[in-house]
Amino acid sequence: MEPLVDRIVKKLHHLSQSKLHYVLNFIKFLSWQEERSNQLDVGEFIAGIYGSTFENIADQLADELARSVGTNVPLLFDYAVSRVGIYEEHP
Repeated sequence: MEPLVDRIVKKLHHLSQSKLHYVLNFIKFLSWQEERSNQLDVGEFIAGIYGSTFENIADQLADELARSVGTNVPLLFDYAVSRVGIYEEHP
């Protein structure tokens, strides 16, 4: 093994079982992140999010919500979602 890996393994021997699970989850996350970065170019990722694919998914979700809830859903007033309305102190 490489010297750094050896040092890491020695440190792992001193951790509790619960801490070892944290380490394992972190390693899984790092592996997943590395895999994703190898699969997808950042430019492609941004284009996918902001491109027509994102808009199509958003439209589908909005249509599904409208079908589920119906057309009689009361809308919030502009004041209710404004900064002033959100941060207003309520009794």
